[in-house]
Amino acid sequence: MGMEVVVGMLIMWAAGKARRAGRGLNGVTDRALELTTQRLWDVVEVKLGTDPAIQQLVSESRQNGDATPSARTRAETVLRDAADHDPRFAAALEAIVSSSASGGDSAAATSGPSSSVHAGGAAITGPTFGNIKANTKIINYAARNPLVSVIAIVLVLGAAFFGVRALAASSSGDEGKAGAGAMVGKWRTSDSSGPKVFGEDGRCTGFYYNNGAPLDIGGPMTCTISSTPDADDRYTLVVTQSPNQATYKVAFDTADHAQVYSSTGQKIYEMNRF
Repeated sequence: MGMEVVVGMLIMWAAGKARRAGRGLNGVTDRALELTTQRLWDVVEVKLGTDPAIQQLVSESRQNGDATPSARTRAETVLRDAADHDPRFAAALEAIVSSSASGGDSAAATSGPSSSVHAGGAAITGPTFGNIKANTKIINYAARNPLVSVIAIVLVLGAAFFGVRALAASSSGDEGKAGAGAMVGKWRTSDSSGPKVFGEDGRCTGFYYNNGAPLDIGGPMTCTISSTPDADDRYTLVVTQSPNQATYKVAFDTADHAQVYSSTGQKIYEMNRF
């Protein structure tokens, strides 16, 4: 994952928060950006909120609307190291960045010739919107907030990158197997536990296991699964039932049959779709 995209989103969050202090939001675009970057910050804060590199990045962004190259580099290093050692954290970051590729205002579909916006001294070229009114609004927004506009463009490029990765995974002969779509439904397991359900909204039941046995302490349970498999062709499944959280690996033999492993690679059970 390109951590420069994550850092750009964190800068956008901190700079945007300072800019909007005591003021209303600036329309749908501000709201969409705020929601996405706030989700990212919530994840990073839990894992690295007290890290000096992250604190420096946020502090500089709030004060100056941007961070120095050295602050960016330190933050990227810290984020990359955390993601390398914590698959759940890495999966959460990728899910947020990937979701921005399909999220946001659907009115932003593009058509027609391209136009360029000068932000921070650089000419950024992109397609114009079919709706002239919307196009004018975006250009005016970019003129008022050139730095945030550049960061937004970096975010869009990063989202497009992850979108292409997901598309490549789904077209490689494993249609219907990548990501949450492969898990949605009701499953019968090979052990003595009851059926497991994976909802379209991420809510799930029966997927949390402790020491090889199912455990349900009550309360909502949520599940997220990576959009692409690892080198062993296994997807990363993160199950949370606060305060418990665990990571598993899921290998699909077919669209309706999978094997579930612990994070250490030990097989726990098999499951078949109802």
